[in-house]
Amino acid sequence: MALAAKPARSSLLRRIRLKTDAVLAAFFASSLATYTVLFIVPLLAIFAYAVLFDWSTFTSQFYFNPFSSSIPFIEIRQLPTGTLFIHVRGGDYGVILNSLLDAIVVTLMAAIIGTAIAITIGVFDFPGRRIIAALAAIPLLIAPFVNSYVVLRLFGPGLQDNVATFVLKSLGLNVKLAFSDLAGVALAQTLAFYPIVYINVLAALGALDSTLVEQALNLGSRGFRLIRTIILPLVVPGILAGSTLVFILSLEDIAAPIIFKYYNMMSIQVYQFFQARSPASEAVVEVAALSLLMLLFAAVPLVVIRRYLSLRYYAKLARGAPRPLRRLPLGWLGKIVVYLVILPLVVVAAAPQIGVIVLSFSTRWTGTLPQGFTLANFVTVFTNEGILRTITNSVIYASSAAVLIALLGFVTGYSVARSRLPGTSLLDALASLPLAVPGLVVAFSYLVFFQTIAKGTVFDPFIVPGTVLVIAYTIRKSPFTVRSVFTGVIQTPEELEEAAFSLGSGRLSVLRRITMPLVWRSIAAGLMLSTIYVLSEVSVSVTIGALGGDLASTTCAGPITFAILQLVTMTAVHGGTQPQAQAAALAVILMAIEAVVMFIAASRLARRGQALVTV
Repeated sequence: MALAAKPARSSLLRRIRLKTDAVLAAFFASSLATYTVLFIVPLLAIFAYAVLFDWSTFTSQFYFNPFSSSIPFIEIRQLPTGTLFIHVRGGDYGVILNSLLDAIVVTLMAAIIGTAIAITIGVFDFPGRRIIAALAAIPLLIAPFVNSYVVLRLFGPGLQDNVATFVLKSLGLNVKLAFSDLAGVALAQTLAFYPIVYINVLAALGALDSTLVEQALNLGSRGFRLIRTIILPLVVPGILAGSTLVFILSLEDIAAPIIFKYYNMMSIQVYQFFQARSPASEAVVEVAALSLLMLLFAAVPLVVIRRYLSLRYYAKLARGAPRPLRRLPLGWLGKIVVYLVILPLVVVAAAPQIGVIVLSFSTRWTGTLPQGFTLANFVTVFTNEGILRTITNSVIYASSAAVLIALLGFVTGYSVARSRLPGTSLLDALASLPLAVPGLVVAFSYLVFFQTIAKGTVFDPFIVPGTVLVIAYTIRKSPFTVRSVFTGVIQTPEELEEAAFSLGSGRLSVLRRITMPLVWRSIAAGLMLSTIYVLSEVSVSVTIGALGGDLASTTCAGPITFAILQLVTMTAVHGGTQPQAQAAALAVILMAIEAVVMFIAASRLARRGQALVTV
């Protein structure tokens, strides 16, 4: 017995030794150090300033006003023309409560809309399904700031009728419907962020075990009962994953508040801090306290559902179901719901992106509908010196970040998949955590951190904003590549590597000759996603990027999204095309790039049931 046990023990020790060689240990240590120094330590700088703040300030009505008095929630009145005017405003509850209530409402609405559309498309088969699926995919294309501007034109108040009122009157309803203030912000964010829930639920459905549904059908479960008792419980992790990210994004969003000119939000208070190049020390302390609050608000839902959001959970999804779910036929009652509820909902949800495309070919949109047809907006994009500078900046930043993301993504993903060292779970958490931290919080933490340790150097955001932008992009967007690499590595049989080790190959040789040829597609897919989200990133781009000056400045360091913000907030000019139309043209170019990259990446990730956007 002793003789038999000794070889077994020797074999076990040898396997452990193979999994903890110097190269793998170096991978693990470098990944952990990178996320610690460039992510955790800057966040700790926020605490250093926040402790100096007088927190009783947040009890004032400006920050906390549970009894809204200045703005009514909704106004309903009869106009002299006989039109019924319904104006939804949402109230004003103070900076902190406004942000929190807005994030909660947007998350709930996005969860309902995204889940309903995903289940309709992913579970049932009916005439026109492909059309609805195509319309549902349009909002996945991100048009920063411009989509909020289009929502304002679709539903916003004004002297002239908006598009929603135009449609209602065309249907014979003498009703003027308008959204503004907090309600307008929530509407714009819901239409922008619900696709995150949609794609996560669709991914969860792709990994759903069809035998469970078939057994329920054999037992007589049909329709809504099947959805409620079988399908919904199985896709809850996808709903929670998407909803968590929606909550964080709505909490930090600045596009909708800027476009609807509603500034009583925590995100706007932080954003305005970056507009002053020499802020007072009191402002630094106050913004640090607001950033800390945003961080805590974002951390709560993440901690609650952390067990659903680990890399290993998504790797399990990526393995796919034993047999794909066959779409179920839809009864007459279900078809009524689809055509009268889901289809109009999908059309309204896709309207902002469609409006962006229409606006890009228009001279202006100052009335009810866009006016004129022109290609001048696209010509301006490629001839205006300031806009061209931001495009060049984006190419440089994205290329630099892509190289760093590829290195960090592979080293981290491989370490989490193969390492058995203490702290692997910590690295797992750190690798996904950057997506769960509001971008404005990251921007502020980088500003105070690098201003403290690297003032006057190339790492000073006031001297060379681009350096800090590349670092921020690398850390914030690396989780997409890390997750994809991790999935590819764990699906590669470890026995292949062990066989090579037993024949005398070293870790680097095994990586080059065995691992990389098997997982390079996963690396490429994740890197494409990371790169496209670098190009469309907003929070860091319009804060740190703004430190280099505006479009007219020769030192402008802002990327594409910064140029879009500058254009969409310009005053309309007389003669020529509207600056907002030029912003739409720039957004359409960005959307086209996103469409190509997402199509390629989806062929690698989505078909395996892995979400393209998640935390």
